[in-house]
Amino acid sequence: MTEYHSSRRRVRRALLLTAVLIAAAGPASAQYRNAVETQIADLEQMRDKFIAIAEAFPEETYAWRPMEGVRSVQDVMALMAAECVLFPTMWGFDSAEWAGEGFRGEMSRLSELSKDEVIVELRRSFEHLLDLVSGLTDEDRARHVNFFGREVDLGTAIDLMANDMHEHLGQAIAYARTNEIVPPWSRRDGQ
Repeated sequence: MTEYHSSRRRVRRALLLTAVLIAAAGPASAQYRNAVETQIADLEQMRDKFIAIAEAFPEETYAWRPMEGVRSVQDVMALMAAECVLFPTMWGFDSAEWAGEGFRGEMSRLSELSKDEVIVELRRSFEHLLDLVSGLTDEDRARHVNFFGREVDLGTAIDLMANDMHEHLGQAIAYARTNEIVPPWSRRDGQ
């Protein structure tokens, strides 16, 4: 076999391998994009539910807590607003210009607000988070960050954050039902 034919075979094999890799990457890339879109949609839905349930509580119930030593309704709503602006700082992003200094500072700032002001902060903080998450590149999402002592990629850190937020949404739902407030998204007509 001549050197020319051997070289052509290597080129054909390389082209074939490249075609196989591109074909294999296509579905994986589509799955990845779908996962990113699902993650953003989940955060948007969580924003909507937190705002809806925050609005459903009468202002006089904002100080209610199921027992001494646990968060009040106001504390849960403030926590969500705080997490939206503070979790990204753990990943190396700047804090929102309006946020208090650190967790204690932000929670202190938010604990002094009225119901209507807390709802404004929830909206603003979720929009801050959604703008950041929606603007991430694939390289950003692959970057490793420290999140509560765990070294994970940023995409995973966002999932972990969302898991924590879902837990607090469940807490808000339990608080609502205990106070005979039906979460707006689960109401039947006439309730």
